[in-house]
Formats: sequence, C-alpha cells, structure tokens
Amino acid sequence: MRRACSVAVLLAAALAACGPASGGRPGASPTAGSELPDVRLAKDRPPVVLVSREGDPTGALSLAIATGALDPSRTDDDAEPATALAGLVEARLAARGLPAVVVPSWSGVRATLLVTEGRAGAVAETLRDALSAAVDEKDVAAAKRKLEALGARPLPDAALARWARCVGAAHTLPSRAGTKASEDLTATKLEVWRSAAIRLGRVAIAVAGPLAMGESVAAAVARAPAWKAGSAPSPSPPASAAAIDAAVYEAGPDAAGPAGAAVVHATLDMGTASRAVTTAEALGDPHGPLAARLASLDLPFRVREVAGTADARGGCVGVVLEAAASTASASPGAASHAADLAARVADAVALVHVEARVHLTEGGAATEGRALARRAGDAREAAERAAWWALADAWAARTDPMHNAAIAMRGSVALGVPSKRGSAPGAAASIEPSREALASALERAAASWQKPVAEGRVRVEPGQGEAWVLVASPCGTDAETDADAGLTALVAMTAAEMARGGREVRVEPWIVPDGAGVLVHGAALPGETPAAHARRLADVGARSFASEPIAPSALARARAELVRGETRSLVAPALGALAAGVTPGHASWFVATGREEILARAADSAVVARAQALRAGPLRVAVLANVDASQAEAAVRAADRWIDRRAGDARACRPSGAPASPRAGTYAIEPRGGASPEAYLAFPLAPDDETARGAASVVAAALDGEGGLLEKALGASGLARAWSARVLGAPRAPALVVRIASSQASLDGAVMQTRALVDRVRAGGLARADYDRAVASGAREAIAAALDPRARVVATFRGDAIPSPSQPPRPRATPEEVARFAQKSLGEEAMVVVAARPPRTKAP
Repeated sequence: MRRACSVAVLLAAALAACGPASGGRPGASPTAGSELPDVRLAKDRPPVVLVSREGDPTGALSLAIATGALDPSRTDDDAEPATALAGLVEARLAARGLPAVVVPSWSGVRATLLVTEGRAGAVAETLRDALSAAVDEKDVAAAKRKLEALGARPLPDAALARWARCVGAAHTLPSRAGTKASEDLTATKLEVWRSAAIRLGRVAIAVAGPLAMGESVAAAVARAPAWKAGSAPSPSPPASAAAIDAAVYEAGPDAAGPAGAAVVHATLDMGTASRAVTTAEALGDPHGPLAARLASLDLPFRVREVAGTADARGGCVGVVLEAAASTASASPGAASHAADLAARVADAVALVHVEARVHLTEGGAATEGRALARRAGDAREAAERAAWWALADAWAARTDPMHNAAIAMRGSVALGVPSKRGSAPGAAASIEPSREALASALERAAASWQKPVAEGRVRVEPGQGEAWVLVASPCGTDAETDADAGLTALVAMTAAEMARGGREVRVEPWIVPDGAGVLVHGAALPGETPAAHARRLADVGARSFASEPIAPSALARARAELVRGETRSLVAPALGALAAGVTPGHASWFVATGREEILARAADSAVVARAQALRAGPLRVAVLANVDASQAEAAVRAADRWIDRRAGDARACRPSGAPASPRAGTYAIEPRGGASPEAYLAFPLAPDDETARGAASVVAAALDGEGGLLEKALGASGLARAWSARVLGAPRAPALVVRIASSQASLDGAVMQTRALVDRVRAGGLARADYDRAVASGAREAIAAALDPRARVVATFRGDAIPSPSQPPRPRATPEEVARFAQKSLGEEAMVVVAARPPRTKAP
C-alpha cells in the first residue's frame, strides 16, 4: 500500500486511496521554514537532499529521475520511457546486490532502497556507476518485462491521458495496450532514453536518516566524477488553447459510477508543486466547502478521489467526481437531456475551480509543500518525497515568476457517460453530450462566477471586539399567505441551527417581514488575519443559509423552538387576530414568525421548497468589519461563492398578491391561561407612504414612554397597568399599534379613554411640547438601539442611516405633517381593535 501511494508522489489528499500526508497541513505551522529539508549543491552534480531524522532502524536513500520529453522523435506524451527505465534501474541495482523498490509514474522514476550509515556513501557511488553504463541486451529484457506489465494497464479511454499525466498514474494509452510497447523497444531507443535522463537537471538524490549518513552521501556525490549537462523538462503545453480542454467518452462498467452514473475526471494545472499538494488537501476535505456544495447541486456529485502531485514540469491536481444517480437514459427528450447533463457537469467543475481559487487566494499559494518530506512517517517515503521535490524546485526556479504568482488555472475535463452498448441503435449518441456542448457549458459556467451575485453592504468600525456578518434574503415574507405563513421563519431558524456548533462563532436567526437569514458574529482567533476572520464568519452564515441542504434534524429542532416560542407567548393569539385585521390573508407581513398551526403542520418538503425559492432570489450580505474595508470585502467574496449560479435566471423576489383592505372593527378573543386582559388598537397605514410612516412614529413616541400622553390618560386614573405605542408591520403592512394591559373590570374603560385620546390627536394634532418631547425621545431611543451591533448590521443591510450624538436623527415628520396624518389616518372608521380577555362570568 505504501508503494501504491507513491505512484503519485506527494499526494496531499486521496479520498479513495492513500489519504492526507501525516503531520497535518503543509505550511500550517509558523515554524514550517525549519521543517524544510537541507539541500546540498555541488558544481556539475545532482542535488542531494538531507532529511535528518533519528529513531529509524535503518536509513533510506532515494533516486528521482524526470523522464518528460526525453526523446525529441516521439510526439506522444506517455509513461513508456519512465516504465522502461524503471525496469533498467531495478535490474542493474539488483545485479549489484542493492534490492530497491523502483516505481515508474507517467513522467518519472523513483528508486528507493534501505541503507546503513556505514555503507551509505558506497551505495551512492554504486548507484552512479549503475546508471552510467550503456544499455545492453539484459537491460532491454528487463525494460520489456516492465513494458508488458504496463500494457496490461491501459487507460479506459484516450480522453483520460491528461488526467493520468496529471496524477502521475502509470497507464498505457489504449492504442498501445498489450505488447506493442515492448515489441517496439530496441536497445538503441532505450539508450537514447537512458542517456537523456541520467543528466543534470533530471536527477536528484535524497537521504532520510541521521545527519552523518546524509553528509556521507553528499560527500560521495561531490567527489565522484561530474555528471553530463542536461536540460530540465519544459512545461507541457495544454492540449488546446482553451482554458479547460473538454472530452466526452463512453465509460465501461468498471469506470462508470454506481448505477451507471456519469463520472468526471478533471485536472487543474497549478504551476507549482506546493500549490498542487495544498490545494488537493483543501479540495479533498470530506467535510469541506467543496464536498458540501457538490452535494447541494441539482445533480449532486461526490468527490471520489483527489490527488495533488509535484512534477518536474509543474504541479497538478486531479479530481474525480461521481454523479449521485444515473443521468443517461434513452428518452424522447434525450437531446435536451444531454445538454442538461453537460450543464450539470459544468456546474460541478466550476465549483472545483472556485474552491481552488479560494484556497490560493486565502494564502494557499504561499504554503510550502517541501515540508511534506519531514512529515512522512516512513523513512523511505521521506527520502522519496524529498528527491522528487528537488526536481520540482529545480523546475520552479526556471519558471517565469509571474506565472507562479498567477491564480488563474488551466486544466481539462473528461466526462465519462455510461456505455449504451446493447441499446437501440443510436441511443447512446442521442444522450451523450458532444465535446463542443460540454466545452460550451464549461465556458458558460466559468463565466457565471466572474460576476458577484450577492449584494454587499459594508460598514467599517475599527476597534470593535467582534466582526458581524448578516447573510439574508431581502424578500423576507413577501411571498407568504396565510396558507404558508411561517415557512420563511422556519428556513431562517433551521439555517441557524445547522450553523451552530462551534465555540468560535455565534449564530442567530434573523426574521422580520422585510428580511430573513442568519447573523454570525465572533472575535478573531489567535493569529488569525482580519480577512481570514471575516471569511470564516461569512462561510458559516452563507453555507447554512445559501447552500447546504436542509437537514431534517435541524428542521425538527427549529420547528420545535418556533412552536414553543409561539406557545409560550401569551400575546400570540392577540397579535394573530390583529394581523388578520390589519393585513387579511398575509399574517406574516405583520408578524414574521407566521401562524402556529402552519409552523406545527407544514411538511418538510414545503420548507425545503421555500429555502430553494429564497436561495434562487436576491441575497444580500451586510458586514460590520472591525479592522478595515478589505476585511469586509473578503467577507462578501466568501459569502458570494456559496451562492449557486443559474444561467439566465433573474434574481428577484417572488411576486406577492396585492394586499387586501384592512378589516376595521372590534374583535374579541379568549387569551391563553395566565395572560392578563389586554387590548390592541391598530391604525393601518399605506405600505408605500414614507411620510405617513414617519408621522406615525412621531405620534407613537408622543403616546409612549414616561410623561407620554398614554401615561397621562391611563396611569393617573389607574385604568391600565401597562401601555405602549409602536409602528409595527413595516414595510408591507405598517400600522400604528397601541397596546393596553389592564384588569378585567377596567379594560373597557381604558380602551374608551385611549380612543378619546386618539380622537383628540386627530382633531388637533400634537401640542408643541408633546411634539418636541416625542422627537427628543425618538432620537434617544434610536441612539440607544444603535449601541447594539445587531441594530447597526441590520441598518447596514437595509441601507438606513445610523444615528450618533454628533449627528442625531432628523425628525421624521414636521408638526404639520403629523397633523395631516392624524386627520387622515386616525379615524374610527379605519381602526382595528382586538380585545383579549376571559369570557365574562354569567350570573346564576
């Protein structure tokens, strides 16, 4: 198994094979520089890498040979030269009493053997002697045996050649299967390959063991004869000018996914080996963003394998994706089905590229993959990694630094569709997307990620203890009627439940008539950069609200919490009745949590459908950054990548029905047990009349609070125990609402006194003293509310101004506007009254 892992050297993540390298993520430690191997360089000698380590029963020496583009006469890029040279090296070392494990890959050979400290230098000298001799017939026979073994491992299709080269898998091309490669091999050809490979720039040596052992090998190489000069392999040009080379082929039963599902082999040319291995580790996380987002696609995919490889010609990441279910079936709509399959595959591949770029942007491009050599558990693996990495470093030193710094990636996609052999003539062709269709879909999918989808609204507050991110839909409860009132609240509550679990962040649901989502906040972790801090918070909120499938367990908890909240609320029945009068048919426009019976009985599928509708509509990200603007921008970008792109779909709130006219009148309901008698007086406002809403807020402030008109009318007489006035239900169903809590005997009197007070305001407006007190009270309340970061992030989301003592809010209405509003809107004919009290006891 260890040798199987080493076929694709420096695997960073392989979900179906070797797994992540031991020791954790490369470059994650602040002392990663001290973990890098020691490279010894001498003139006209190959590099010798020393991996100093104690405790192994014996040391290991490894030789790496890069075989890419050895023979100018060959146009094919395949594993035949590496495989033939592996046979030659293995046979020559065995003849000299050095049993080595020799592994060919697509573009290189690695030979590893165990050595003791006393013989390490002599082994190094023997190794050079074994490589320098010209080819003889014994070498040809050994090379042919290896090529015959290679011929027994053909690729399922030539379309997978680029993927095999990327991950270093030693396969033969289908056209060379069987004994063709071994039959074509001659001593002359093998000598050309040997002579070209055993040169400076193509060979590296590494030793894993005590420092003295490494020093003896370095000394032996330095005093040995000089090596012939050579050239390092040049980067292989992509197969086409397109950023992503596309291919479609029929996959046999062994290559297709379960139940005949489509399978995708994608490659990403990363430029440097460090990028490749660290990016592969990030993409291969089974609980990471890529796995979660692939699972939430309309056609779900899973990551079957991820391999990151270091190569003398650059780093590469190979990803194998598997569709969750079969999509290939002959049907009357097979042509459109093929186009749909191409689009679904393109969506999945686009996510791979997006997550790779996110990793590199977040610092993955700066991580150092060479530390993998020191983190290997086995000395042989450590030596093998170090030797191969020395070749990758040599190539990187010759590469344009601007290419290394670029985040843009090229790659390939090979789509394998289930074979339809045995089906009706023409069936396979009718459902298999063409290469052109797949390429076009890949181009559209990539372009869809170039433009942000989420609307970002940010506010920078340097010095705050926490950063805040609100990810929400500005549609709120717009699309709800009484038949589904509360589903939006269930979606937001469920998303918050799914996002909880870590101590580092705090997650809260946000549910109001004009918005629903999750609010995430928290302090930075030790050593965390401001941008990484913001991205972490945004990832938590956007993943749960905008991408991750609704979890049944989280939905059950959210439903129970909302129903419990409605049940515990003693005023819920009264507010429900008031909502029915103010905005008939749309209770959640007034009370965003909806109706208790809907919350309890709604099917899970209905909640999932509402979540999908919210995610398909406009989404907004509001950020309170506690460092600088770049931190806020990082949060918006991080959240945006979780939002699915839907080509041609306009993101808009679902149209809602026209609001019915309020049902003025008096309604009596029986309160819940333990609730004191209370009454609500509501005066509905026009939804689009901002002037009326501002005037209503001034009237509410005049009625409410210490020294307010309600206190003078109800408090002095003892008619009520508590009272308040607010504007509720904005923006769809705003109303000025007065609440009165009293005794059973005094409730009617309190209501009559309040109606008389409102009638006086209607007739004469507010006295100047009452108006001034209301404006001052409103300003104080606005500033007090803005001290809570929750209020500021919500104001940022809505685009509202945030008041301060130096810039207090302006009066929302003049005395004249208040008088006109009162005359127009506070009449008895528009008033909705709800009285909640126990039924009167009848006399015997």
